Order: sequence, then C-alpha cells, then structure tokens
Amino acid sequence: MSVVFLGSCAGDPVSTLPLDGTAAGTRTATPPGRTFADIPPGRDPRLKHLWASFVITSEQLQSAREAPVALHPQALLPCTDCEGIPWQPGSPPPTPSSRALGTYRPDQLTFSFRVEPHETSTRLSGSLHLDTTTPLIHPGEGVRLAIQRAFWGEDALEPLPPPQDFHPQQISRGWFQERSWIFPFPLPAANTTAALRLDWLLTSPIPPDSAPFQRGRPLPPPTGRLYHGVAWSGMPTWEQLLSYRQAIGQPPAWAAVEHLWDPRQDFPQSLASRLRESGSVPYLRLRLDPAQLSALASGEQDETLRSWARAIQRFATPIILAVVVGDGDPELQRRAYRHLMQTLRSEANLLWVVELEGEDAAAVSAWAGFSEMDWLSLPGDPATFEPMYRRLVALNPEVPVLLRGPALGSEAAQPLLAGLEDQRWPQVIGWSWALGADGIPPAAAQDWQQHLQQGDAKIWLGEMQVQPPPSPLPSPKP
Repeated sequence: MSVVFLGSCAGDPVSTLPLDGTAAGTRTATPPGRTFADIPPGRDPRLKHLWASFVITSEQLQSAREAPVALHPQALLPCTDCEGIPWQPGSPPPTPSSRALGTYRPDQLTFSFRVEPHETSTRLSGSLHLDTTTPLIHPGEGVRLAIQRAFWGEDALEPLPPPQDFHPQQISRGWFQERSWIFPFPLPAANTTAALRLDWLLTSPIPPDSAPFQRGRPLPPPTGRLYHGVAWSGMPTWEQLLSYRQAIGQPPAWAAVEHLWDPRQDFPQSLASRLRESGSVPYLRLRLDPAQLSALASGEQDETLRSWARAIQRFATPIILAVVVGDGDPELQRRAYRHLMQTLRSEANLLWVVELEGEDAAAVSAWAGFSEMDWLSLPGDPATFEPMYRRLVALNPEVPVLLRGPALGSEAAQPLLAGLEDQRWPQVIGWSWALGADGIPPAAAQDWQQHLQQGDAKIWLGEMQVQPPPSPLPSPKP
C-alpha cells in the first residue's frame, strides 16, 4: 500500500495540537531536527496517535483497478494508548481512551487508492488526505505510520508490513513521500461478500519540554535575558510564518497580529492555532473603535466576552492579548479595557498587554498605573523611546516593558538593539521586529542570527517561559 498525506486548502499546516484547541498542553511532534531514529533506545517518548479503521468492499477493490476510489474511515479515534481497540464494523465508534485529545470526524480523513492484483497478493497504491483543520502532524517533522491490523473477512492477514517512518526531509508542506505495501491475499471477485479492513495508526512523539505548547501563562524571561518576537503588518500565511523560522533557525517567542474586534465573532481559534503551530505564542492585538469602546464599557458585549473566556480556557496554552491605545478619550478607553480585561481575566494561560501608540510622555502618564495590565508595550522610535522609558520608570518601576522595533535590518533598529544587548533599560524584557508581507530580507536574517548566537551572552530567547496554571484545568468533554 502506498500512502501519501496531503495538506488541505489555504496553505495551512496540519498542526500538532488537537482540533479546536481542546487538548491543551504539549506539542505532538518531534523536536525540530529530530525524528524517531534519533530517540535513544530505552527512552521511548510518550506518544499521541490517530487511529482509523477503513472497510473496503470487494466491489470497491475491483473498481479501484480502473480508477481511484475514495472513502472515509468508518471509525476514527485520537488516543494515547491505542492497543487492542475493541471495534468491529457496524459497531458504534470507540470511546476515546484518553481525555482532552480533541474531536475528530471521519470526514476529515480520506483514503484514495488504486489496486494492482497479483496471483497471491494485492497491492494498494493511494493517498491519505488528513484535513488541515484536523491537527495531529506538523510539516517537516518526523512521524510514523503503521498498519495495526488487517483482515480479509474474518481472517487476519499476516505478516503485517513493518512501520514506516517519515523523516523531515521526506515531508514537505504536509506531503509525505510515497511508500508501498503489499497484502497477502488475492483480489476477490466483485460479488464476494467479504471485505478488507485496515486499522491504521499515525503516531507523533510528544517532547516534554516544548515551552510554547505547555499549559500555563507567559512569564518574563530570566534576569539578563530578552525575548525576541515579531509583529506582522497583515495576516501572515503559514508559508510566511515558516519562512521566518527557516531564515532564522528558530521561531520567535511570540507572533503578533492585529485582530479587529467584532462582537459578532467568536475567539479566532484557527488564527491562534496557526500562530501556535508556527512555534510561537499567539499575540493578538485588539483594536476597537470609539463606539465599540462604549459598548464594552457598558457591558453590552458581555455575551461575546464570556464566549471568548471559555475559548481561551480551552486553548489552555499561553496566549497574549493586547489592547491598542491611540487617540481618543483616555477615560473611556480605561473603563472599556478594564471591563474587557476583568471579564476575560485568566490566571491559567492569558496575559494582557497595553500597547501605547502615542510617542510622548503624556501617553505614559495616562497608562503607567493601569492596574489591569500585565506588561506595557512602547514604540521603538529611537528619538522618543528614551524619554518615554524614563517617565515610565519614575511612575511604575515594576511593570515589564516590550519594545516594538522598526523593520529588521533598518538603520533605526541598530541603536535600540545595541542598548538592549547592553542591558541599558532593565525593565525591557523583549523586542519585536516589524515584518511585512515580504518577510525578512536575507541580509537582515543573517545579521539577526549572529545576534542570537553571539559569544557567551546569548541573551535572546525565542521560547516563552511559562507559569503552570495554579490548579489543574478541567478537562473539556471529548
């Protein structure tokens, strides 16, 4: 049998976390640059599986000799222990053996195959299409595909083919290099009542130390270290997120994108998951117009806020929400943002940032003492940052500060970058590059790599430190 896994539409990845974020916690793919072959003997990682059972009739096998036949599994199950799943065709779908692994539907997995018969065997050549909204695997990481059981009618087919490992170089954007397997049974006539049943297992090892995918809330970096993040001017595609990671050699600690507040829309789960899947903590910049601010402050949008609160809890891994403070009535903004933050407040995984767009001391004076924020973000204009920072330190010497830098490689970035690396501004804990649709220029990428790898300092962190939640999160219903 030849099996190829495909990416779906819109160029999104097949991600490493369960559908709709219900399985909080740990990344389910090999660490960057690692595969199954790199795991030392005796140190098997915890595993996550997607089990699927396909039942192929004799008529379908005959039809597949002339043209491809496509079908969905009759049963589909995410599990961490999939040995001996008691399921027979016609029975109800099996119950998940491990909670909080997400929800998967049979129509999200498609097997398209052709058949080549031989005297004593049958070859199936085809492809599996795992819908990209069904998160399990991650392009560029190693995974294993195994046939757990195979039956012709009531008879078990043996021996089974050995498991097939797909290394990163054999996976490109969700496409798995083709492999072939042969099953030991002759192709039957179309009117035969027996059917071929294949139970498949797609497996990803779970590394224990992938911080952006641990449950918890973002923390400032250790003393003497700084985060590096990126802020996208538009809505980045998966290709753009991946291109930055490939150019730099590691993902940024956070990926910031702008999200226009709309009380008719739910929490942007797919966007947050895409950012998380790129290896970064999602950072959503919420921008509201004056009418929306008034509605928020008066409680008119509380139903939407409660929906967001539930979705953020289900997301469970770190997430940063930022409110953008620009021109407008400061008192109205403070009332609206206080209500917003108090309603969504979560000590489990959510961190709040206030972003000042104004570049004068008055903006700092108005917001330095805002008690609901966790961190404050300042624009990184070399001409205005120093006085704003000095004003902030005088008013609030405790709040961590993020610095929004200019474009990577620009002349304006150099003095700020030098000051950060010299620890000139102790309250600054991180810096984010401004990126456009073209991503990072090659020369700037090379220069930034040198900063990340410099000497013994290595002050830059691309992995967010996480505070575990104060108490276990309730497991959502599977």
